[in-house]
Amino acid sequence: MRVVRNVWFLCIMSLFAGCMANQPVTWTKHGAVDLSKGGKVEVKAACEMPPTDLAYLQNDIQQQVDKVLTGKTDVPDAYKIDVRITTYDEGNAFARLMLIGLGQMYLYGTVDIKQGEPPVLIRTGDFNKNFCVGGLIGGTATM
Repeated sequence: MRVVRNVWFLCIMSLFAGCMANQPVTWTKHGAVDLSKGGKVEVKAACEMPPTDLAYLQNDIQQQVDKVLTGKTDVPDAYKIDVRITTYDEGNAFARLMLIGLGQMYLYGTVDIKQGEPPVLIRTGDFNKNFCVGGLIGGTATM
């Protein structure tokens, strides 16, 4: 009876368990960034991507930047943060539900931080984000 209960528990937990790889930006040019200034984010896709996902990323990245760069975004000395999505694959939600690692989402791209007129490149970097959560969480995940 105890073995059956343990197997049942493992089956239920597999619906909620998973693993996720969340890679940050890898900076290839490191210039100083003044955190008291603001940053305006612009996200563009160099690959096929649904407009709703592009808008979501624009909003989400801007919110994250606003937590770090505390200044105003509409002033002339604010940073311009250009995000270019180079690879996007929304994966398969049903496959993620079934097994960890199947149906992964991929989001690869570059980030450039510029300032001034004409814009001067302060930092540049790449990101490679894979979302591979399995179970119920992975099955209901979106970008």
